[in-house]
Amino acid sequence: MTTTLLVFTDLDGTLLDHYSYDFSAASNALSSLKTLGIPCVLNTSKTYAELLELRQALHHKDPFIVENGAAVYLPVNIRLDTDENLIARENFLIKPFGPDRKQLIELAQAMKSRYDFISYHELTPEQLVEHTGLDSHSAELSLKREFTEPLIWNDSNIALERLKQELASEGIKLQKGGRFVHLMGQNCDKAVAMAWLKNAYQKTFNIAVTSIALGDGENDVGMIKQADIPVVVRSPVHVPPEIPGRNDVWITDSYGPQGWSEAINQALIHEGFI
Repeated sequence: MTTTLLVFTDLDGTLLDHYSYDFSAASNALSSLKTLGIPCVLNTSKTYAELLELRQALHHKDPFIVENGAAVYLPVNIRLDTDENLIARENFLIKPFGPDRKQLIELAQAMKSRYDFISYHELTPEQLVEHTGLDSHSAELSLKREFTEPLIWNDSNIALERLKQELASEGIKLQKGGRFVHLMGQNCDKAVAMAWLKNAYQKTFNIAVTSIALGDGENDVGMIKQADIPVVVRSPVHVPPEIPGRNDVWITDSYGPQGWSEAINQALIHEGFI
């Protein structure tokens, strides 16, 4: 590894267009990262199944983080010193941070009588298409979750806060994303997974790593706050989230992948790569 920069990026609304899921506006910046040997870690709410196909389209060879920080996937050819026994699957080593999804589904079912929501496992691919705009194949892949259970929340914000407090004592948390409320283990967090992976790179290569994190939603706040270079990518559907404790946040002028590209290029200049 010849660089001290490590990119962590959200996907929907950030690297991928909020409406079309297109990333062509970011293609040149992605190519620049590859040419410079700078890892670009996908840090997303998407599933392992979704990312297998998306990584092919992106020609992505770096580690990735699934289901809002629930697990880190390391390609087996990337040897990182983690001092942990990781789970081997196909061409990856996996570091999980949360419980199995089956446990979360059981918990969601127990809450149905007191709160108004639709659990992800109850949706058909057709219903998910209607709710998200995904095509039918992508919707099927999205339903193949392993560590989290998204909810379509139809209840009040007050009820959501009440439920958050109830679940905290059980080591489970609710995290609000762009379209869903995500039910997950207490330690599942984009920021936690980012910190773990950054530390692994630093330890393996014995260098100081500068992290840049890019996201557009509330579930990206922790990741952005913790990054050395914090970037909020402007969204066409909501105002930029506030990043507590940071007065150095970059907020892009453009939306989605165009804004993402602008921020990456700015970071490469800022860090002396171009």
